[in-house]
Amino acid sequence: MALLTVPEEITEPEKIYLTGNEYVSLPQIDPAGGIKSVNVLRLDHRGLLEFTGSDKEPLLKPLIEIDGKVLDPGTDMTWDYKLDWLPAFTMTNQDKLTVEGEIFAPPGFKGFCFRLSCTNGSDKPLSVRLGWQGCWDSFNYIVFSRRPFKDRGDIYYDQWTGSLILEGSTGLPLAALALAVEPQAKWDYDQDSGRFSAYQELNLEPGKHCEIRIYAAVNMDADGAGTTAIDLRRRGIDVLKETACQWLEKRLVTTEESSLSALMNQNLFFCYFFSLARSLDSEDLVPVTSRSPRYYVSSAFWSRDTLLWSFPAIMIADQGTARELLLTVFKRHIKNAGDHAHYINGTVLYPGFELDQLAAYFLALEHYVRHSGDCSIIKEKVIREGLSILIEKAFDHFDPDSGLYSTFLSPSDDPVSYSFLTYNNVLLQISFDFLARLQAEERWAHKSDFAILARELQQAIYDHCMVQGPFGMMFAWSVDGKGKFLLYDNPPGSLQLLAHYGFCSVDNTVFKNTVHWIRSSNNKYFHQNSNFEEAGSLHAPNPWPMGACNDLLACNDGADNFLNRVKMDSGFFCESVHPDTGEVITGAAFASGAGFLAYAIKEKMSAGRCPEPHTKGDDLVEGD
Repeated sequence: MALLTVPEEITEPEKIYLTGNEYVSLPQIDPAGGIKSVNVLRLDHRGLLEFTGSDKEPLLKPLIEIDGKVLDPGTDMTWDYKLDWLPAFTMTNQDKLTVEGEIFAPPGFKGFCFRLSCTNGSDKPLSVRLGWQGCWDSFNYIVFSRRPFKDRGDIYYDQWTGSLILEGSTGLPLAALALAVEPQAKWDYDQDSGRFSAYQELNLEPGKHCEIRIYAAVNMDADGAGTTAIDLRRRGIDVLKETACQWLEKRLVTTEESSLSALMNQNLFFCYFFSLARSLDSEDLVPVTSRSPRYYVSSAFWSRDTLLWSFPAIMIADQGTARELLLTVFKRHIKNAGDHAHYINGTVLYPGFELDQLAAYFLALEHYVRHSGDCSIIKEKVIREGLSILIEKAFDHFDPDSGLYSTFLSPSDDPVSYSFLTYNNVLLQISFDFLARLQAEERWAHKSDFAILARELQQAIYDHCMVQGPFGMMFAWSVDGKGKFLLYDNPPGSLQLLAHYGFCSVDNTVFKNTVHWIRSSNNKYFHQNSNFEEAGSLHAPNPWPMGACNDLLACNDGADNFLNRVKMDSGFFCESVHPDTGEVITGAAFASGAGFLAYAIKEKMSAGRCPEPHTKGDDLVEGD
């Protein structure tokens, strides 16, 4: 029996808000405005470092008192996202005190800001205490799972920088969080419990308005965090917010289909800031599955996640970052390309060869060249050497009898029944076709003729992977190359994507029969006639939002209806959802997958119809 590492199901989905930038992540903001945790990434330590509150008390939450009574916002706050990424709330209590809050992390800065303001809408003066309180309960290391350090670290007030310092260490400091409040506030803190507060007390006259601001800065140690907080304060909260807004406005994508615009942009920014990071120790770019500990394999590297799912979205948001990402991945991860999962420094975390993960390097490079027009990247030494390494790795998995290429694990990282997967071989065939074009344009040289190799692999796929199904000839999920095959599909590597990647046209009869099978009762993992009708898989049987992405790219009906109604993980992409409620059931905070969602929506809405594939193999199918 195959050994599967399947996700644990979520029985009680939580309502969360989140934000962040390339240096700092705020993955869990509760409906009462409490920031449960803050994390940073260090490449030299191969994972995330996290400051967290306790089970009952968040790391940082608003403190609001009126006439000596603590205002408990509960779920009374009304939230929205400014520019689809900056969470903000408002609430008005029975005394007609209106409280507003906003949290944002301006790109390019090692920190975030939290502004609280209140307006007295009553006809009498109100005695108001406004500020924050918090609890630093643990300092954690995260790769997949969370592991607390035995010694949390120090908490103290630094007079020089005017900041409360939370410094996590194991002898030497690992990361620090500095909190500075303006206007100047009264600080209370306790080293043993980790509890702290900062607030102002004032008499607020009718119609009057006041605000208080906290600047939170991160760095590798207390001095760095404290002085970074000084820099944030010197710039001021309005300038920092304007910086954040300008960055987001420049990258917002507008579509004719407004009902999906917010979903697309929110997940685009989620992907950009949670599947990429700047390392705190080196400021190098670091791609990850997700910077949220709520994702069950967070803080690690999958080439499929980064290059097939995140990368197209990164290209939409920032072409320069996409180029840097390609060069980074080819340099840091090429040695173990094709292995299941890597630590973020490139060493193997979870062994097992996956052909689609190897092909992902070629496809991301092709996507970049085609969409940017920048062919100069092919001249980069790390790219040229990387291509040679990738080719030799692919050749190691060639089967001369069938003409196909084998894999050990499937696109859901599970053992395969038969080692030749149609989807994987199609990705490699498209890769060979790309290399053939580079050869024809004399941009790259290799002893092998990839025009011939692409043609031969294309023919082998049609010879061995095209089988008789209930609706006629269709593509099998996997074959043994000797006549045995499996009818199946898997959303993270779906046969529905064959036309999108350019292997055939959407009008190809074999392709249409395959899609028909996937979306029928013949597929036991397709949730036909459920409230959220979509495909699942053996790995996670419930409906996958990624299935809806595949539907968009395959031009199927139903994807828009699914995406307009599905809740997922508070609107953010997740692995699978409950078929009745549409709420997350596995894989919360799936940041790399969020990129694929944003890309799929943009592709469908920008084209207004199904885009033409890059190449077509229909000529090899008689009668098509």
